[in-house]
Amino acid sequence: MNIIHSRFLLFSVLSILFFTSCEKKEYQTIVELDEENIQNYIRQNNLNMIPFEESGMYYQILEEGDGAPLDYKKVIPLVYTFKTHDGSFSAVDTFAVGNRYADFLGYFPYGKAVADNQPGSPLDKEEGLKLILNQALKFTNGKIRVLVPSRLAYGRNGSGKVGPNQCIDYVIHAIDPASLPDYEDLSIRKYIPTIGMQLGDFEKSTTGSYYNILNAGTGEPVMPESTVKVGYTLKLLNGNVIEQSASDSTSISLTQIIPGWK
Repeated sequence: MNIIHSRFLLFSVLSILFFTSCEKKEYQTIVELDEENIQNYIRQNNLNMIPFEESGMYYQILEEGDGAPLDYKKVIPLVYTFKTHDGSFSAVDTFAVGNRYADFLGYFPYGKAVADNQPGSPLDKEEGLKLILNQALKFTNGKIRVLVPSRLAYGRNGSGKVGPNQCIDYVIHAIDPASLPDYEDLSIRKYIPTIGMQLGDFEKSTTGSYYNILNAGTGEPVMPESTVKVGYTLKLLNGNVIEQSASDSTSISLTQIIPGWK
């Protein structure tokens, strides 16, 4: 009876250990899942990445910077692309607020206009991409690739078109403020052929804007303080439409619009 009882107890203990072991293998922590996904992504794309401390992020310097230091006290324009590791979503070269969380990218260290209105925005914390840009890229006019684990990005719930538990592949170009006008001019010149037009079709203003007169007006002169009725579409150079008037009768005052329109 004691032998049977002992064997039963031993069988029970072994069964518990077996099922516990199975549970550990079946249910990964988010840290383990992120690491596995990133390592698979590195292998599949034949990348040469360096782990950034114990953060779970990996990086590769694509172009060494030769400009000003990425100092936390300075505002540095950042142009970036990012895509999810499964390829289901990507955003290309844009400063648009819609493609970043709390101005996390767009300006270094953070764009205060947006981030100040976000609860818990880490404006004064040395963490995340802010830290990796400062310690790894170090200087403007450089370019860095960063793989960000899902727990440091959009998490288990995802956001918008970014699905749950998606690690992010960033390519970030830090532009020296003195070089920004040249970068923007180059971006416009490269964009024009993509809309089926030639650079010679456009005039360039003294402020750096390019314009093409599709149909010359015959009405009253437009003055700096005029109110006019217009129809317009506003889109980024990646083709994303971010604002559009409902008709050609939207009234705007030239005293209350962006300098480029004036």
